[in-house]
Amino acid sequence: MADETRAGFAVPGASGPFLAAFKAAPPQFLVDGGYRLVDESYESLVYEANVTTTPMKVFSWGFAKTLYRLAFTFRDAGDGITAVTVIGQAKDSVRAAMGAYVAAAGEVGRA
Repeated sequence: MADETRAGFAVPGASGPFLAAFKAAPPQFLVDGGYRLVDESYESLVYEANVTTTPMKVFSWGFAKTLYRLAFTFRDAGDGITAVTVIGQAKDSVRAAMGAYVAAAGEVGRA
């Protein structure tokens, strides 16, 4: 699928509190990308963004939508570490910003 992305990283701490903090203050790449929380479970959060282009809106008289979703899963990996995986679709700018976020989070996870 176009613009598909997949990433994983580890952070120190239990998964529950990290998920709650992530939900309360989503990373800037989600906010800037226009993503909003649309679903959640005890170990995951799903965000969605409407990325419909203006030409598509015109050609479809406003009826078509292109929605990108990113699903984040937060699982205890043992030894006080939370493994976070993300899968979904994102524009290049969001993928680049997410890559920087993942790299920074990974550095924290190694500390």
